[in-house]
Amino acid sequence: MATVSRIVDIPPPRRGRREFAEDTGVRLGLHIKAAEQAMMAAKTEALRSFGVTVAQYATMLSLYYVPEQSSAQLARAAAVTPQTMATVIAKLEQKRLVTRHPSSDHAKVLIASLTPEGEVLVLCADEAARRIEQCMAEAFSAKEREQLTEMLERVTALLRGSLNAE
Repeated sequence: MATVSRIVDIPPPRRGRREFAEDTGVRLGLHIKAAEQAMMAAKTEALRSFGVTVAQYATMLSLYYVPEQSSAQLARAAAVTPQTMATVIAKLEQKRLVTRHPSSDHAKVLIASLTPEGEVLVLCADEAARRIEQCMAEAFSAKEREQLTEMLERVTALLRGSLNAE
């Protein structure tokens, strides 16, 4: 990884409950992961009544915004592996929320689209998901939301750049 000037030293692991709390308190990754898990749990609960998972919802929302996408495109949009996306699309097809047809460019590539039922469902489910996003947004001032977004984008770019540089 790229060398980063040390503004904050993250101590090596120490034994003990107090030490564990102190040491993990300065690890940003744990805080980011905890926030992500809390958000995913809230969205999972909100989407349960619509009979879709978060990954299925993300896939359908991506198809709502940009119809006719390949499985690979949808995997990137939903932040899941291609293998997971294959399962997600299969489940959505079983529920008749998505259809697939061969691409006009590549016969082996299947293109997914929302069915009319899928479009109605994703719009209803999105109302529930947006309420969670709204709740998170309201915990911050407009300036704080902008700063948080910029900081998270910086972390993402830093880590993606560091991993790609290796």
